[in-house]
Amino acid sequence: MKQGVRWGGRVVAGWAACMLLTRCGEAVNGMEDDPRCRESSGLEVRELALAPVADSYVEEDQGPTVHGTERKLVADNLSRRSAWLRFEVPEPPGPVLRATLRLYALDGSTDGPKLYPATTDWTEDSLSWTKAPELTGGPLGDVGLVPNGSWVEYDVTAAVAGSGPQGFALVTESRNGVDFASKEHARQELAPRLVLTVEAPTGMGCGARR
Repeated sequence: MKQGVRWGGRVVAGWAACMLLTRCGEAVNGMEDDPRCRESSGLEVRELALAPVADSYVEEDQGPTVHGTERKLVADNLSRRSAWLRFEVPEPPGPVLRATLRLYALDGSTDGPKLYPATTDWTEDSLSWTKAPELTGGPLGDVGLVPNGSWVEYDVTAAVAGSGPQGFALVTESRNGVDFASKEHARQELAPRLVLTVEAPTGMGCGARR
């Protein structure tokens, strides 16, 4: 996990129910107010974490089989498997400064997958190798060694321009595949998250609870 990222709250639908953290100096939600925040120009930086509305993986040899209810997302070139995620991004409260896809590796790899933008016209109960979405552009990022039990981050700022559906695909050329936790995993804190860093109007002050 990269330094400087703080987490709190819970994730449900919509911006009002997203994890919402305010950063100004060292002030964070629920902590002591910082005088530097009160003297700010009326803008603050927030991190908004979105859960996927759908995620799954497909496997070539299994043709029409769907895996939408499984607790893992698999990308593996040995068995020709690739993983897919779909998010619904509401209208942000301000400009998106950065967008990051965070995934937790249950079973790592010596060479992690590439991440691509993808079409979004699919559901978990329809996604299969024979009905796989399409890639819509070149790779957004690539990772090398992925240790077991580690967080992986992809910078997807270039792909998240605003509100609406957002799709991603994890594809690897490595025969040493990786398993990421899916949104169905029993430990929800390990589920995928699309984290948006936005600049928004100041609400109740940096240290105020929301």
